[in-house]
Amino acid sequence: MGHGLTPHAAIIGAGPAGAICAWTLAQRGWRVTLLERAPFPRVKVCGEFVTPAATDILEGILPEAALLDAGARRIRRVELFAAGRARQWQMPAPAWALSRASLDTLLLAQAARAGASVLSPASVRDVEYAQDAITLRLADGATLAAEIIIHADGSGRFDPAGALAPAPGLVGMKCHLNLPPQGDLLTMRAAPGAYIGTVSVEGGLSTCALVARKSLVHAAGGDGDQLLATLWPDFRPAWRQGDWKASSVPRGPYRTPGHPRSFRIGNAAAAVDPVGGEGIGLALWSGHTLGVLLAKAEPTAASLACVQLAIAAAYHRRLRVRRLGCRLIAEIMMRPRLAGLLWPVAASPEISLRVWYGATGKSLATSAKQL
Repeated sequence: MGHGLTPHAAIIGAGPAGAICAWTLAQRGWRVTLLERAPFPRVKVCGEFVTPAATDILEGILPEAALLDAGARRIRRVELFAAGRARQWQMPAPAWALSRASLDTLLLAQAARAGASVLSPASVRDVEYAQDAITLRLADGATLAAEIIIHADGSGRFDPAGALAPAPGLVGMKCHLNLPPQGDLLTMRAAPGAYIGTVSVEGGLSTCALVARKSLVHAAGGDGDQLLATLWPDFRPAWRQGDWKASSVPRGPYRTPGHPRSFRIGNAAAAVDPVGGEGIGLALWSGHTLGVLLAKAEPTAASLACVQLAIAAAYHRRLRVRRLGCRLIAEIMMRPRLAGLLWPVAASPEISLRVWYGATGKSLATSAKQL
């Protein structure tokens, strides 16, 4: 571990990226302190659909039985509504759906069981960077020293390189709906200036998540019910359970950290348009990947520099097709007329869905266990 000492990582943010990174490092003998400013369970703006590209990673920390016990749903079918037409088909490989309130709590508990120290709620006030150590100052006046810092807070605002900027002109919104059970179905709706996804989660509810142009949100006075009724004429406000949540939409290429002992994962490092679960998939993948790379390293300047190069290269490979692909799909979904023109392609899984799976690293094999 270097100098006979157990290296210590401080991780800001206990969402999927931070929690799975903490679990990976703690499992491999690192000291880890995970800091989260919000009390759990908490509600996050998210489609709550985990891409098949990350299901193996998720099941590595939360086995299938644990996910099912928590009420997670196996998603095997997708339905697309666009330009007045609908098409439903089988996914080449299944996904998971589970609320972030449940998922994040489960992942955090696993990190703690692996030996990570969890400080929550704990707000970071500022971070001091030195050549051989990092010092975090918390809002309550406490300080914390560590060999490295990992930014998993969704923006990387405490990294010297600065926060990752959100996509201009877009807003993400989410609520839960009391809909008839959708079973193993993910539904996507194209709408002028927006796209909407619904999927069943635990508790008899369905997640409704949308991305819309800010102009539409402003025209609706920020009222999620009014906005959704405009985009989805069949929607009824009585279906909604709980409040609407809104946030910016992260988007951007990999952001190189601004210090040799600083690392970024999840949306603090890079973000794709949130289509098809790629956002949460990227969070799970990045947390696990960085954890594995760091666990093989020593907390020396030379070794950490190699890890920074390795995670940057891994991100670039991961994003090479995903960034463009997710952006393209998002733009098409927000233009129903264009989606209508492309309907013969979109409605043919051999041309569209399987190509999308292959391009974004999802398995095309459907095993007997998955059926």
